[in-house]
Amino acid sequence: MARRGRVMFVGAALVLSLGARQAPPTGDLVDRVLAVAARQIVMLSDVRAFLELGLVEPPALGDPVAYTLTTLIERQLVLDEVGRYVVQEPSRGDVDTRLGKVIDHVGGERALAAVLPGVGFTVDDLRRVLQDDLRIERYLARRFPGARRPTEEELSDYVREHPDEFRTDGRRQTREDVLQAALDRLTQQFRQESIDDWVTSLTLRADVFRVP
Repeated sequence: MARRGRVMFVGAALVLSLGARQAPPTGDLVDRVLAVAARQIVMLSDVRAFLELGLVEPPALGDPVAYTLTTLIERQLVLDEVGRYVVQEPSRGDVDTRLGKVIDHVGGERALAAVLPGVGFTVDDLRRVLQDDLRIERYLARRFPGARRPTEEELSDYVREHPDEFRTDGRRQTREDVLQAALDRLTQQFRQESIDDWVTSLTLRADVFRVP
């Protein structure tokens, strides 16, 4: 979502349930408020936590803190919207699966146990974050079930502009396979653009304050 694609089926997560969180160890981090969005505070420790736990993927170029802060603000606005509707709660198994991916990212359960106190998280805090991820995904799946079908011209342009995407072991795929792959990717792209436009509309009408 450079902002395109931030609020999507991945990943990109947000905590902001600060009342239940433990404070980061004194001396490890000078914490401060970075923003307030939807009546929730975003702390520097939140940004640090999401970066260290791999819950966001900042671009290679640019300021990862600024990128992550924007991601957290946008996601809190989405969570606020999700809270207005009845969304099926994810199962414990679904959350466990997401937790397993975080554990793999940081290098195992011992590594996770070492990282969490440093960012002011408990395992329960992390599970709540991942649970909210899944709630957002379900909400977006219902609100944006699909996208418009690309035109023949758009498909042809996409294939021409991304030739390397349609090669297997150096060999070009069949025309039918190429067109189907292009259709799938463009449809997903159009859907994500719809989500991004919706998130932009949320930010334009929301009360968001960034601390200078």
